[in-house]
Amino acid sequence: MDSDLWSTSCTPREIATGDFQGLSARGLYRVRLDLTGIAGDPAKLHELLVAVQTLRRIGILVEYEIDLFGGSPRFATVRDNVALVRAIVADGTTPATFTVSPGSGGSSPWVDDYRERVGVAVQPWLTGLSVQLAEAWSELVLGERLKRRQDGVAAYRIALQRLTLRSNTELLNLVADSAREYELTGDTQLLEHDLVAPRAGLLTETLLALSNKFRLSNISAGNAQAAKPLSLKRVG
Repeated sequence: MDSDLWSTSCTPREIATGDFQGLSARGLYRVRLDLTGIAGDPAKLHELLVAVQTLRRIGILVEYEIDLFGGSPRFATVRDNVALVRAIVADGTTPATFTVSPGSGGSSPWVDDYRERVGVAVQPWLTGLSVQLAEAWSELVLGERLKRRQDGVAAYRIALQRLTLRSNTELLNLVADSAREYELTGDTQLLEHDLVAPRAGLLTETLLALSNKFRLSNISAGNAQAAKPLSLKRVG
């Protein structure tokens, strides 16, 4: 494997036809998926599932970007986009995330009000926990790819995967359940700060404790390479 590690962007179809095993051997460690036109299309969603499974099997990190209200700003759009994200993050090795863009005046006041409320409620994940989980996975995979000597990697990977899965489930269920309730009744208590903040806070504290324990155990064992900074490049 080359000493330089790199990342790229591509569509699920390109993954189906490309030699990503060979690209991985030449340093590809992360792929940003282009999700254009996939939400709500069963055939394209299946193609995405196959692509994600292929990348996981090879050991390549998956990242993506999606607007929760992208497309037609309706509650049905939210459901479709949540289903798409669930397909990507199902195994707990990719943190769930999305953006919530401001309303442009083209949707109903009902949808705009929900958009504003959910956008505030999920910030502990979008600007905190999901970002930190992504950094933890990147650090872990880079250490493995560079063959750094690290103790407790297998146990740390399992614990990190379980925690990521818990975080993903909490976030996506929060969106799905609150959207369903708001669509049916015009209101929801599920997005209240006093309900959401403690759950996100507990997950964040768990991640910090887990990551710090892993790093400290390697520092104590003299594995200084585990914290060595790395210069990465993006192509595509």
